[in-house]
Amino acid sequence: MKKINIKVIGVLFLIALTLGSCKKWIDTDLNINPDAPTDAPMGSILTTAEVNMGFVTVGGNDYVRITSIWLQYVHGIARQSESQTQYILSDGDMSGQWNDNYGVSMEDIHTLLQKATAANHYYYKGIAEVLLANALGVTTDVWNQIPYSEAFQGAANLQPKFDSQEAVYTAIFKLLNQAIQDFSVEGFSGEVTGDIIYGGDVTLWMKAAYAFKARYALHTMKLNASIMPSPFDTALAALPHAFSDNAEDLQINFQEQYDKSNPLYLFMDNRGDIVMDSVFIAILTGHQDPRIAVFATSLGENLYVGAGWNYAGEDCSLPGTAVANPDSPVPLITNVECHFIKAECSFKKGDEAAAKVSLFEGLKASLDKFGVYSDLYFQAYQANLAAVSGAPLYKEIMMQKYIALFYQAESYNDWRRTDNAIGLVANPNAGRSEIPRRFPYANTEKTANANTPVVSDNWQRVWWDAGTPSK
Repeated sequence: MKKINIKVIGVLFLIALTLGSCKKWIDTDLNINPDAPTDAPMGSILTTAEVNMGFVTVGGNDYVRITSIWLQYVHGIARQSESQTQYILSDGDMSGQWNDNYGVSMEDIHTLLQKATAANHYYYKGIAEVLLANALGVTTDVWNQIPYSEAFQGAANLQPKFDSQEAVYTAIFKLLNQAIQDFSVEGFSGEVTGDIIYGGDVTLWMKAAYAFKARYALHTMKLNASIMPSPFDTALAALPHAFSDNAEDLQINFQEQYDKSNPLYLFMDNRGDIVMDSVFIAILTGHQDPRIAVFATSLGENLYVGAGWNYAGEDCSLPGTAVANPDSPVPLITNVECHFIKAECSFKKGDEAAAKVSLFEGLKASLDKFGVYSDLYFQAYQANLAAVSGAPLYKEIMMQKYIALFYQAESYNDWRRTDNAIGLVANPNAGRSEIPRRFPYANTEKTANANTPVVSDNWQRVWWDAGTPSK
């Protein structure tokens, strides 16, 4: 019996020795994939978040392309784009954009915000707050009620509630105000890496936060002070702290390299289902606007053609270098937009002289941005506007903003909140000859989340679009 015990003990000793040797001998890091880290530094998350904001959330094919079709910048001639010219947009068309906004852009931004908050890194935190405010704004402006207060919980809550748009807008302003505070923390000098927009310059990020405050304040102009005393006063108070030069624009710059190219360029290269719309081409030619050379391709010397409602396959101009080159930037908010916000707010406050100054500054900034400024054109425009006043002046402010913000979805927000101040005429051949006022909820969300609101149709207005524009 003793012998057996000795043998057993010996075997156990050898096993223990072998296991102990294995711990020293086998590298426990061998099965870790360095290309799939379990955690990522804040700089890497920021880079990814910024690219996704430009490529899918703000520059997304199912976002700005659709709103640009409805606003008659471009015309759909095939597949879904052709249907959307007829104002046909289904829940099945929305899953990609909805999932990209939540599962890609905002998920990364929220992760960055959590990490920056835990690390007390005020600058990363402020940048995340600005980006999240804009991502929420982009999403709620076309879908109205959206998840926010219960979002980003993963498996802990797969059916978050939908917050009212009023609650989301309250959150947007809170995020922007907090960002401004974070950028202003005395004595903090944390380094920011991975910022492909401003290179970590938080002074510029603060300007962007103020610019967004002006934009989102203006969106509420129909609401009779339900969340702020005066949207025009709020915007005017923010603008002196916002951009003062085109070089400060918050935009995502793309590259000539194919896998780093502008999303519209890639869409046109792969599908090409849109051409320029005859309405926008007529506006540009009617104004003798030099931006037409970069907004549209030419079919010959100074020959620009857009598709009309009865398009039958004729040759038309395509979106131009300003928006459809590999390296064309996707703007999130710009100095040009700020000038036009100021012009509109000044007009609404009864100061037409100040409105004209800002209108001219906005036009000049836009011409400069696209490299087509000329003294002759600019001075002639100023002379033509000298005697314009009242409602025609307001229409011209909004028309010039509409031109300057070519292929930007903010124009769709302007069209709705001003109740079509620029005077677009809806497609008479559509089943309902009225431009839609919102997007339908994505089929994937309706299937997965029982809290998804029921929407009667795409003409149901979002919260801030109710009522009539402020005088």
